[in-house]
Amino acid sequence: MPAGEQPPQIANSLGMKLVRIEPGEFVMGSAPAPPRTRDEWLERDWDESPSHTVRLTQAFYMSACEVTNAQYERFDPEHKAWRGRAGVSKTDDEPVTFVTWKQAVDFCAWLSEKEGRPYRLPTEAEWEYACRAGTTTPFNTGDSLSPSQANIGLAADGRTRITTLPVGTFRPNAWGLYDMHGNVEEWCLDWYGPYEPHVQTDPVGRSEGYARVSRGGSYNGRQLGRFAGAARYCRSANRAGYLPDDANRCVGFRVVMAGPPAGKPLPPAPPPLNQQNVAQERAPTTAPASAPPRFIDFTRAGKAPTIPRDTWGPIFSAWNHFTAVCVCPNGDVLAAWYSTVAEEGREVAIAASRLRAGADAWEPASLFFDVPDMNDHAPVLLSDGRRIYHFSSMGLRGWDDASNVMRVSDDSGRTWSAPRIILHRHDPQHLSQACSAIVAADGTLVLAVDGDNHRDERIMTSRDGGAAWRVGAGCMRKTCGAYAIHPAVVQRADGALLAFLRGPNPMPVCVSPDMGETWQLATTPFPGISVGQKAAALKLRSGALLLCSIDNGRKLVGGGSFAALSPDDGRTWPHVRRLEGVGGYMSAAQAPDGMIYVFGSRMTCVAFNEQWLRQPQ
Repeated sequence: MPAGEQPPQIANSLGMKLVRIEPGEFVMGSAPAPPRTRDEWLERDWDESPSHTVRLTQAFYMSACEVTNAQYERFDPEHKAWRGRAGVSKTDDEPVTFVTWKQAVDFCAWLSEKEGRPYRLPTEAEWEYACRAGTTTPFNTGDSLSPSQANIGLAADGRTRITTLPVGTFRPNAWGLYDMHGNVEEWCLDWYGPYEPHVQTDPVGRSEGYARVSRGGSYNGRQLGRFAGAARYCRSANRAGYLPDDANRCVGFRVVMAGPPAGKPLPPAPPPLNQQNVAQERAPTTAPASAPPRFIDFTRAGKAPTIPRDTWGPIFSAWNHFTAVCVCPNGDVLAAWYSTVAEEGREVAIAASRLRAGADAWEPASLFFDVPDMNDHAPVLLSDGRRIYHFSSMGLRGWDDASNVMRVSDDSGRTWSAPRIILHRHDPQHLSQACSAIVAADGTLVLAVDGDNHRDERIMTSRDGGAAWRVGAGCMRKTCGAYAIHPAVVQRADGALLAFLRGPNPMPVCVSPDMGETWQLATTPFPGISVGQKAAALKLRSGALLLCSIDNGRKLVGGGSFAALSPDDGRTWPHVRRLEGVGGYMSAAQAPDGMIYVFGSRMTCVAFNEQWLRQPQ
């Protein structure tokens, strides 16, 4: 080898083989513009555009394989306890999983100190450049990727194979890199954020964000959605990500040996419409002593939120479902829901719309929250009058195998804290999607949550403003003795919790005198609800109890949605009225002026006051 010339491959002290990647230029991403049709969406995601030229000016060495258990455990021997969790990553030569982004970074720092050579995670641009290995096709194998070419969750005979395989099982790409498609996703250095169209040199992503990029797809073929194939998420251009603290069964990493990237980060992405120009004046906290009956049908008036037809990301016109609504401290009404093509798919994101205080129409929908290529399911919004809480879940198998997350806003939703995992999917008491939340009379935060695979229904409580959470011992599903899900929780004057559930007929209500430690079963005079339906319950400022549900038996209001009012904490319901203009999965919130906002599936929305509800049908 001539003097000064670098070897094409080297081996380090851990036995890793590293391949030299020369500087170069390539087109990053997959299209100039986001998808405009279903067929285009099946081929690519919105965040892969605009495609743009990237110039990498520095050579680097990249590990030929993903970091293995044996290699990682030289740094962290205690990690061996995670081997085999969820049935993956069992042997020495399988890729390490259950590693946070920071643990991957710390491994690189440890290896750098150990060897006196600089190691780090690859940037997203370096990763895609190395994966493509000079190709411009969807995969470095061409236009398709088969189970004989990569671990994409299927065996060669087409049967499901949801597990990791030893690194290097399949043929490498043209540059000698293994498993760039499939096996496990791989942490990258960058914060996730939208692309810019201009030529970039040594890019390093955005200067801030809440998700770190992961690349390459994995064996996790179950979480696909009904319209996408297993290989879709393994394409060279496909972008995914996780919260930095989300150590899970699907993500590992590989390393590069190189100095710090030379590029500068892009500024933070512009905020979505629902976070722009948010007033900070506090709304009046007193309601008028008397007001005439009022009812507003935003849906029929054409003043509900909208998403343009054939919108294919980051929010979608195809399916908008499962709602949350709250009144912000400034008097705005904020609604959120999940937006997707298929509710079990990885494309699920959370959309939102704002009804500004004093306005008569909701703003167009915009993105509220999205961890890329994660099933961001079931938003719940809660305002205590000063702070807004946003809860949702991130599923690895549709909405199940999920971690529950929380973030807060102290400025009426103009800015939000970094999302934080409050119950991890590998916790022994793990649950699934959040369904409703209240602030109890003593200040306790109460979050009602579905169980994983709907096996149980429990509440989580926090007595310190959301810093620490406890899962209640009592199970509403077992109390009902039948399939019962989606609890709508509210508190009686005596402190007991009521949870109205979907499933049996008549609608069951579970009562807990001890904050979810035990439950007793009661019934309501209302029909049971079923697929595509969720009730909403709310304690009004007057002390009366509101229930919004669906008259499936057509005996209360002739069918459709209804609102019912109880002056005695659910013992009697003398006031029941039909709710035109809203349905599906409903949520409700009351403003300081007494108006009650009910938001439903497909961005339907109405508002009314208690005086209207007390009138005869």
